[in-house]
Amino acid sequence: MNQDDIQRFTELREQFPILSRTSPAGQPLIYLDSAATALKPQCVVDAVSDMLMNKTANIHRSVHFLSDEATEAYETTRDIVASFINAESNEIVFLRNTTEALNLLAFAYRDRGRVLTSWAEHHSNMLPWGEDAFRLEVDSQGNILLDALEQELERKDVALISLSQASNVTGNCVNLKQVIALAHSYGVPVAVDAAQAAPHTPIDVHDLDCDFLAFSGHKLGAPTGVGVLFGKADLLESMDLYLKGGSTIEEVNFDGYQVKNAPWKFEAGTPAIECVVGLRAAITFLLGVGMDSVHEHFMDLSAHTAAEIAAKLPADCVMGGLPEGKKGPFSITYKGISPHAIARGLSDRYGICIRSGFHCAQPLHLKMSVPASLRISFWLYNTREEITKTVDGIAELAAVVNR
Repeated sequence: MNQDDIQRFTELREQFPILSRTSPAGQPLIYLDSAATALKPQCVVDAVSDMLMNKTANIHRSVHFLSDEATEAYETTRDIVASFINAESNEIVFLRNTTEALNLLAFAYRDRGRVLTSWAEHHSNMLPWGEDAFRLEVDSQGNILLDALEQELERKDVALISLSQASNVTGNCVNLKQVIALAHSYGVPVAVDAAQAAPHTPIDVHDLDCDFLAFSGHKLGAPTGVGVLFGKADLLESMDLYLKGGSTIEEVNFDGYQVKNAPWKFEAGTPAIECVVGLRAAITFLLGVGMDSVHEHFMDLSAHTAAEIAAKLPADCVMGGLPEGKKGPFSITYKGISPHAIARGLSDRYGICIRSGFHCAQPLHLKMSVPASLRISFWLYNTREEITKTVDGIAELAAVVNR
């Protein structure tokens, strides 16, 4: 990135009000836990506040102007989300998060055949499929083995493949086009867990030709409590709903009921209307910045993080290694040193917030023989200077523990 680009993203920080606060110890806040949840820009706060103060009403149901305004705000968000990933509006389902989206898919695809996932997945893309799902092996860097994938497809009993686009531990990305083309050659649909990729990677579901894709709003600057499931229209229509009640039903009579068409049949009860409107504000903000620019900034921070780690930390400390072009997040492990102790030290001494633990991916840690790790994850509001200070802090704290 050139100096003008760096300056532009530095100025973007001013739109995130929480970055003006300090830590309990009086240090400026450095937030590097965006893989867990992202900070919220002022426009999102304003959009949610406006809905709560001026447009409180239920959607779709009442015939008055407040309900009209709330319904319009909710449904136009569907259009904006569709444009964000190059889908059609009727292919966008609003749910609570990626976890709920994957659980809905698991319910709909029960008893259809085997589901393939991998040992590199977040727990949310592992547990919903049950113990009978087949987990693809991963190599020493945490990448799935495509030969093993094709071997399983050749058995002709696979109902669905569900894989993360980007690991929330190693940052490794699946070659989705290759996986999807291979799966489709066997007539198998593919679901993509894009929770980690969506905040910084331009996504085009039409170009990918994926059958399903899920992501969470809170990881791209929206409030918690809203997520998206994209599904090809014919596949959504063929799926069973697992929550029934208000908003899912077209008609109820003495003989039974008739469900609505997708996507509305999956959005049971009163939804998180304010959160959905917050999602619209977050995506509008990102589109204004430009997802190509966000991705370029993310890769610049990734390269800087890799260089800082290589220069200042042990060579073998990063899960998945430091291959050329590595993307964040970066998960670090020190033999004999608790990552929780370092995370607490970074917070208390330097005002730096990062994640420690298994990051909801315990099997991957077990596969790599890592008891737990320390994760650095950044987004568009972070700077190279923050990365440098964090790596320096990790090195200093590790040296203190080792003494």
